[in-house]
Amino acid sequence: MKRKKISAETTVEILFFLFLLVFYLMWARVQPMGAGPDEQMRYQIADYIYKHGSLPVGDDPSVRNVVWGISYAFSPILSYMIAAVFMKAVSLVTTAPFALLLAARFVNILFGLGTVWLVLDMGKRLFDRRKAWIAAAFVGLLPGSLFVFTYVNCDALAVFSTAVIVYAWVRYLDEGWIYKNCVILALGVAACALSYYNAYGFILCSIFFFGITLFMEAKKKGKYTDFVKKGLLVCVIVLLLAAWWFIRNAILYDGDFIGMNASTICAEKYAKKNYKPSNRRTPQMAGYSLLDMLNYGFPQEDGFSWVELVSGSFVGRFGNMDVFMPKWLINNYLDFIKAGFLLIFLHPMKTFAIRVKKQWSVKGIFNWCMLVAMIIPNILNAYYSYASDYQPQGRYSLPMIVPLTYFMVMGYGNLFEVQIKKESLRKKIYAAICVALAVLAIFVFFGVIWPEYKDVPFSIRAFIYGS
Repeated sequence: MKRKKISAETTVEILFFLFLLVFYLMWARVQPMGAGPDEQMRYQIADYIYKHGSLPVGDDPSVRNVVWGISYAFSPILSYMIAAVFMKAVSLVTTAPFALLLAARFVNILFGLGTVWLVLDMGKRLFDRRKAWIAAAFVGLLPGSLFVFTYVNCDALAVFSTAVIVYAWVRYLDEGWIYKNCVILALGVAACALSYYNAYGFILCSIFFFGITLFMEAKKKGKYTDFVKKGLLVCVIVLLLAAWWFIRNAILYDGDFIGMNASTICAEKYAKKNYKPSNRRTPQMAGYSLLDMLNYGFPQEDGFSWVELVSGSFVGRFGNMDVFMPKWLINNYLDFIKAGFLLIFLHPMKTFAIRVKKQWSVKGIFNWCMLVAMIIPNILNAYYSYASDYQPQGRYSLPMIVPLTYFMVMGYGNLFEVQIKKESLRKKIYAAICVALAVLAIFVFFGVIWPEYKDVPFSIRAFIYGS
């Protein structure tokens, strides 16, 4: 029997994902416990589930932080539930503390690899192959996303779930709302609901995009029963997979199905004096306008605007937001992002027109949903800093990375296709961008991350047992 030959493209993909896997493992290994924001508090939830085989209540003393008076058990904990399964599997071989931590971190590594694979596949559907590689390399190698994919958090699941949702939208553009795509959308929405609230804008946009396009499809075919059947299918899958968490919250916390109010009450009761919500100063309480906070930060004496801090940490700030990349590198990343996004306005009507030749443009509706889904995490991030707890961190805006990358790659495509007529030269430029993204990511690891934790050994024994 003749063996099927692996294509050069498949070989490149395999090598790329092997590189990402090794690179993510290096990041996860070199960072000690607590190297990411609130990792210790988050890991406590996974550790509790691993040890007890049950879910903790938000105010359980064994997971409640003594300073803040709360735990992450009030928020969706799907990431930590999966992490506990991985920890249990690793415990069959070793119960070394650092091995269990790596098992928990490995969940987010898989979410990262999954996100990049989805971006690569949807990039091939939306663009040509070379542009798809830019999208995958940017999402997979941006230091800010690299960081989130390598410590215990629920941000990685949020990013992955948004990629699944957008992937379903993109498949619809190719194939329509076949049942497979409806199921993919439902799985993405359910995962998003159980990830992080700042990603919920994608659920809102999915309701609009799915509802409008499914109705248009049903109307075109004259089969409105499909609209009902497929709509019910998505709703039932989402409810079966995600509703249990919110019902559980409502039962545990006197009807508070989100858990936010219960978390606030718990913090007020158990937090140390200066950390109680009633004693916490916010820009809103201090009389700042939202624009003041965005432009000048809080307090103004710090000299850093909210926008500057969020955009810088979105690109890459590590540790507990106290490990910095060089300023020139942050600025270059931001310039690359801004230039690509602004270049979409070379063809604004082509991109955002929803009526073309007296017909509804599905691609225009898709682009508007992508734009809104990109904006909403930033609105939620800004409002949280303004009214609840001033934390100007880019990871809260990270769910926008898939639509942002889509527009950025589209923008550069607009430029190069007009300015560079020779296709072979364009391909070389696209390849050079991918290589540059990889080189910069490697530079950040060896120039910023490893020196920060330079005493970490890299033997197999040290990899398992920790430093």
